[in-house]
Amino acid sequence: MVDCPGYSLSGVAASLLFILLTMKHPDDFRVIGPALPILAKVGEDALLTCQLLPKRTTAHMEVRWYRSDPDRPVIVHRDGAEVTGLQVEGYRGRVEWTEANTDEGSVALKIRQIQPGDDGQYWCRFQEGDYWREASVLLQVAALGSPPNIHVEGPGEGEIQLVCTSQGWFPEPEVYWEGSWGEKLLSLSENHVLGEDGLFYVEDTLVVRNDTSETISCSIYNHGLKEAKEAAIALPATSRVIGLSQPILVRVGENIELTCHLSPQADAQSMEVRWVRSHCYPAVHVYVGGAHSAEEQMVEYRGRTVVAADAIHEGKLTLRIHDARTSDDGQYRCLFGKDGVYQEARVNVQVMAVGSTPRITREVLKDGGLQLRCTSDGWFPRPHVQWRDRGGRAVPSSSEAFCQGSQGLFQVETLLLVTNSSVVNVTCSIGLPGGEEKAARFPLSDSKIALLWMALPVLVLPLAMAIDLIKVKRHSKDQNHHSNQQSLKNDESHMRASL
Repeated sequence: MVDCPGYSLSGVAASLLFILLTMKHPDDFRVIGPALPILAKVGEDALLTCQLLPKRTTAHMEVRWYRSDPDRPVIVHRDGAEVTGLQVEGYRGRVEWTEANTDEGSVALKIRQIQPGDDGQYWCRFQEGDYWREASVLLQVAALGSPPNIHVEGPGEGEIQLVCTSQGWFPEPEVYWEGSWGEKLLSLSENHVLGEDGLFYVEDTLVVRNDTSETISCSIYNHGLKEAKEAAIALPATSRVIGLSQPILVRVGENIELTCHLSPQADAQSMEVRWVRSHCYPAVHVYVGGAHSAEEQMVEYRGRTVVAADAIHEGKLTLRIHDARTSDDGQYRCLFGKDGVYQEARVNVQVMAVGSTPRITREVLKDGGLQLRCTSDGWFPRPHVQWRDRGGRAVPSSSEAFCQGSQGLFQVETLLLVTNSSVVNVTCSIGLPGGEEKAARFPLSDSKIALLWMALPVLVLPLAMAIDLIKVKRHSKDQNHHSNQQSLKNDESHMRASL
């Protein structure tokens, strides 16, 4: 074997590896996308582009746009034609292939009617045979919401709350409070809710002293668009909204009437009046310009509300909610507003339903004990249950169960283990907290129980005697039958002997 000085097998392998790594693939190319994110507003169209380098035709290539998964594409073009059947559901009918300049490897994707869910990263992939390259494109979706509204809650104990609300923002915006001299004020709470449409609803609260006398502004800022919307309120406020101080009690199926008025009395015909629950949007009912603004109404109140505005020139309106449901129970806010500034009052509604008369059934347990079962349904809110003995004293139940049905009404079941002496005049009582009550009494009396237990041996003895008589008769019959059979056998033997 002859050694070649300065030349080894490892050196040859390293040289080959270097050649393979630096050798250009016959189909080698690269893809580039825009250097900056593409900004698009909700409802507008967006155009995403990417470029093949070196520049050449894409007529015999596959170009695929996708989000996170290449197998779930936004759109696919192969050999100059769109490939159908692969497109992800959310983009069907909303995307369009745009041939920017396919002869030079430039392609574009148009997305129509941009939605908040379109926000994020996209990939543009070019593939020729088994070789592919791709580049990413960042789409930033933005929406500028409605002008802010400021409404006043209170006054409370030495302070009032200012609540700034707006809707239709994307992405989540920032909220700033400022005083008359531009100083920043700290929010008490921030509540930003993402709605079903993918847009943010904003509700921020600021607390100030009750004797504050200055102008305070609320500014909502969108970083993507670098735009803001602002509203201001001059304190102290000149009027207040008054509602009922006591809760409104209403039964399921009845109508709810929520009345609010301005103090001091003033004409409210040019004002917007809004009844809401926990948030200002969507609303229970919006009354503006003498008509109902239906587009802002919560689904569960559609077709169930009407406003009585006969006294609107005195600043008084009543909202009537038809066919009260258990879901209507709770707090409502009544807002009078003009030029983005609102005053509000709060009203509590207590919905109630009195259920069926309790029904008591008796069950004998395997160990010989006695159990009473008391049931009733159709209650709201959740009722209280109580067993009482004949003296009216409370008797603890062995178990209680409450089940709430699709309409929100409660079904009740309670069990009581009893002894013979405690059965007498036991009462099952079911009622609402501070409201109506229904009761049922176990029907047996002392004398009936005594007669029942005395009658048992009287009934058992005749039954036992009857059973014994049947056994005796059956035994006698069996013996007669056996004797007859034996006599026949004897006669047969005598006949054979004589023969």
